[in-house]
Amino acid sequence: QFETVSWQRLLDFMTDENVHLKNRISEILSDRFDTYLLEEVDGFQSSLVKEDHLIALLNNEITEIDALLVKTADEDSDKIKKSELKLKRLKRNMQNADKQFGKLKLQFHRFLSKNIV
Repeated sequence: QFETVSWQRLLDFMTDENVHLKNRISEILSDRFDTYLLEEVDGFQSSLVKEDHLIALLNNEITEIDALLVKTADEDSDKIKKSELKLKRLKRNMQNADKQFGKLKLQFHRFLSKNIV
């Protein structure tokens, strides 16, 4: 359960960062924006919305795993093994989501430094 608490904090951070990036897009669009960049900005906006959906899915998985861990604490070994498998899958999904979000932020910041003064 310690891991799930850490993952929840990571998702909270990702949510905050995602909001920040979307706010930055809003600022860009409202301030002397070059329309030739609109397609790229729209692509970033779409990616950030997809991140919102991914974060929501991962939050749901964490909630399910937490409930399952509490429930299987006194269960048989088969149920414990199933819980461990789900936990490993969630760990892999969290690592992938963190890596993917990091790449998206890096691409966005590079775009900003290259195109927005």
